[in-house]
Amino acid sequence: MIKYWLEYTALRFVVFFVNLLPLFVINATTALLGSLVWILYPFRLPVAYHNISTIFPTKPHSDKLFFLKQAYRHFFYAAGLILVIHRKKMVKMIEHAEISGLDTLDQALRENKGVILTTYHGCWFEAYFAWFSRGERPTSLIYQQQSNPLCDAFFVKHRQQYGSNLTHLTSLEKLSVYQQALKENHILIISLDQNYTDNGTSVVLFDKEFVCARGTALLHLKTKAPVLTSVYYMKDNRLHIDFERVELPEYDVIDDKTIQQVSNLSIRGYEKTIRAYPDQWFSLFHRLWKKHGYQKKINRSFKDIFTISQ
Repeated sequence: MIKYWLEYTALRFVVFFVNLLPLFVINATTALLGSLVWILYPFRLPVAYHNISTIFPTKPHSDKLFFLKQAYRHFFYAAGLILVIHRKKMVKMIEHAEISGLDTLDQALRENKGVILTTYHGCWFEAYFAWFSRGERPTSLIYQQQSNPLCDAFFVKHRQQYGSNLTHLTSLEKLSVYQQALKENHILIISLDQNYTDNGTSVVLFDKEFVCARGTALLHLKTKAPVLTSVYYMKDNRLHIDFERVELPEYDVIDDKTIQQVSNLSIRGYEKTIRAYPDQWFSLFHRLWKKHGYQKKINRSFKDIFTISQ
């Protein structure tokens, strides 16, 4: 308990201090931190390099490192974004987001079965959540609860500053809880791009297999709720959120084969966005395709470290 309080106190101090600073100072600081980490201590570089090589197997070594340099900057920018998303400038950015496929989402909601909205881990996840929270469509988010309950409660409450239309459901809830959200015609957000070795199902992303959670497929097969894919990214200094329906055949049975098919059809839509904006994919730093056996050292020349353009 003492550990939790110390962590929570440190968190609140950082939040208080950060919010004393102008937004441009915060952005400059996070960019500087990202650059310094890239130069001095690029954590999880072997993991990130393996993942970028999976996305772009034929790209030159220097191009992969350039993408990764940008990814470290985005990583720290995303961390800062958590604390400042309520600022007026950020709220304006969310309000003026470019939304594609919104009519598809609304059409799915009119079926009154709820919507299973799969997504990936992008760097702009706080802006994505804020868009739903500030919107008009009741939405439930399945999220991974933090080990520190005080910090977890803080971030849940912090997101409520954006609006009241986003409900948090932990990933430890029973399936019936998620079914109830769909029964109430909620949008149910589920992330698929994470390794889930406990009772998961095998899927293929960028021609490589890993194990993801079965929840999306099970919920669809049990409720017949439509499944949509959503992605979010920054393009030309503007937030974009794209929705697309996953076309699924009719299934009469629920078994390992149908669960695997639904999961694969649901996840493959991420590839085009990740290829277009690899440095904005947060899961570059996750052990997605394997847990062990990464290259111990990634060679970086002076040019690779400090180059500012491809």
